[in-house]
Amino acid sequence: MPEDPLPDALLDRPRNPRSLEHLSPYDRATVNLWVRSYAELSRDPTHGPLIEAAVHAVHAVLAGLRQYHQPPSLFAAYETNSAADFALIRSLLPGRLADEMLWRVRDAAFHLRWIEFTGSGQRGA
Repeated sequence: MPEDPLPDALLDRPRNPRSLEHLSPYDRATVNLWVRSYAELSRDPTHGPLIEAAVHAVHAVLAGLRQYHQPPSLFAAYETNSAADFALIRSLLPGRLADEMLWRVRDAAFHLRWIEFTGSGQRGA
C-alpha cells in the first residue's frame, strides 16, 4: 500500500488542549473542520496523482497563509479569502474538481498553519 502523501505524525500526535480552550465554540468547530479535512485528504488512496498534486496545492496555500501571524487574522482570512485560495488550488490541480476537493485542500493548509501557531506538534523532516 502506498504511503500517505502527508505525514501521519500530523494526524496522530496529541493535540495541545490549550490551543483550543481560549477559542469560541465556532472557532473550535472551524479548527476541527480543518483537522478532518487534512485527515481525509491524507488518507485518500483512490486518487494517486491527484493527491500528489493536492499536496503541492496545500503547501502553496500554506505559503500564503504565513502572512498571518496571529490566530485571529487566520480565522478572518478563512472567512474572507476563499476565492483567491480556490483559484490557486485550481491552477495547480488537473481537470475539473469537485468543490469538496477544493475545500479539503484549503482546509488542510489552514490546519498546517494552525499547527505552526499552536506548536501542537512538530512536522517531520
